[in-house]
Amino acid sequence: MLTNEWYTKIEILKLYPISSSTYKQRIKNIDPTKTKFITSKSGSPTRYIHHSVLDELFRKRRRLSKKEHNQTIKWVRNHYWSYFGDVVPGSSNVDDLKNKMRHLFGELKNLQMEKNQLTLFYAIEKNTEDKYYHTHFLIDCAEDMLVAEDIVDKLELICDPNSYKEGRIYLKEYDLTYEKGGAIYNSKEKRYFYEVLG
Repeated sequence: MLTNEWYTKIEILKLYPISSSTYKQRIKNIDPTKTKFITSKSGSPTRYIHHSVLDELFRKRRRLSKKEHNQTIKWVRNHYWSYFGDVVPGSSNVDDLKNKMRHLFGELKNLQMEKNQLTLFYAIEKNTEDKYYHTHFLIDCAEDMLVAEDIVDKLELICDPNSYKEGRIYLKEYDLTYEKGGAIYNSKEKRYFYEVLG
């Protein structure tokens, strides 16, 4: 979530998964009322960009390459997701959950009509009450490719279904009015392991 009114290039590069050259390219046609220059102590001017245009300028981008792994969290937080949720199996360790999430991705891919229309991000976190782990996830898919019921059916292949006493599966459509809150929560950097599939 943005907290300042104006942002410098350095601050923007910390928030968005872009390079300096991409930054320069995207500000070429910026609305002049949304940028200003302030002279620094060294005498050189520093450009500031208004927060209201940051997402429009910098949020959208292609998928990450393998060499950009260090940009993963920034990319996840700025990507447009379709669903978010979590699964809490009865007793899973980190390796077990990695296998389960990769299996889930394969099952969901089988539902798509066109290839490369699905992205799954997941992050594994330790349970607070016991020695086991659970997984938070985000799904991006082409519009109408997956419905919530299909995803829940596939989640029940890797986790016990919800019962009257326990909720093991949580899934919700990603409401963009929450802005980036769901993506930021699901990508907290204190996770044990995270991965983007797709």
